Amino acid sequence: MIMLITRARLCLLAVLLGWLFLSATSVRAAVSSQIITFNTVTMSDQQLLRGKGGESAGIVGALKLPAGKNNPVVILLYGASGYTYELQDWVELLNQRGIGTFMVDSTNGRIESSSSLRRMALIRDAYAALAQLAQHPGIDRKRIGLIGFTQSGQAALYAGMKRMQSLYGQADLSFAAIASFYPDCSFQYREDEVLIEAPVRIYHGADDQVNAADNCRHYVSRSAGTGGNIQITNYPDAGHAFDLTRSDKVRSGLERSLRGCTIREGVKGILLNQETGRVFRMEDDCVQPAGLWAYNAAAANDVRLKLPQFFTQVFKLEEPVSAARLATQ
Repeated sequence: MIMLITRARLCLLAVLLGWLFLSATSVRAAVSSQIITFNTVTMSDQQLLRGKGGESAGIVGALKLPAGKNNPVVILLYGASGYTYELQDWVELLNQRGIGTFMVDSTNGRIESSSSLRRMALIRDAYAALAQLAQHPGIDRKRIGLIGFTQSGQAALYAGMKRMQSLYGQADLSFAAIASFYPDCSFQYREDEVLIEAPVRIYHGADDQVNAADNCRHYVSRSAGTGGNIQITNYPDAGHAFDLTRSDKVRSGLERSLRGCTIREGVKGILLNQETGRVFRMEDDCVQPAGLWAYNAAAANDVRLKLPQFFTQVFKLEEPVSAARLATQ
């Protein structure tokens, strides 16, 4: 297998290596850093839904791990904007609680950019990362979580489907917890309301003009109705990418929004526009211009407290004294 690494990819690897070195000194000395290359499959949405086809690919991830064995780890998938400095913030917040992180770059080793990769294709990368980490001697294979943002938020959310677990997971290996930031819930996949046992949390802006929060509320209602452990936090007055302080500079790649569409899975994994009954296309009338991305300090500060607490509780770790004090204020 030949990895296609362009000059841009090499630059990104340099950024990752530099980030690993610098952030290691800002967390705690006991955290080790490692770049890992692993195998996955590049699939179209239809191929992924059918469970067949695709081309082999090698991608990379940046692992930061506390010393010792049986460490919990959270996989972070790049969003449509690729690497952002806020991803480093999430890594440090989790590392400070004794939680390892594995930041996956789904574009390195592929021709596609983050924004051009099929939305659901990242599910295959998530399960490939899960299988890779489960082999690591310093990681507890029963405590591996998943986080995604925007495009990868949709992939993280639907990676929680039992159907996806059956297609791409292992019988004795599953995500321990899933967090999805402002995903697109305009889609209705076959058996998408039947979830794995892991808790799933969605964090959305109520005023999101890219991916409608209401669509996700409806999905949560459907999934909870079948017994899924799934919840959504809607932040008033918050828009898309509300936790990105530089959100006005990274909105390229999402000029169009599906918030007015309902897209359902038909036979053989074909995606249909529910309104027309025809194969969905980005030229359909329901597709709208995407609204602005907007940082919201109140929402960002709240989720930076809630998300680490969520994984701390799922992984059964001790709550840091400072965080516990903040939670009671």
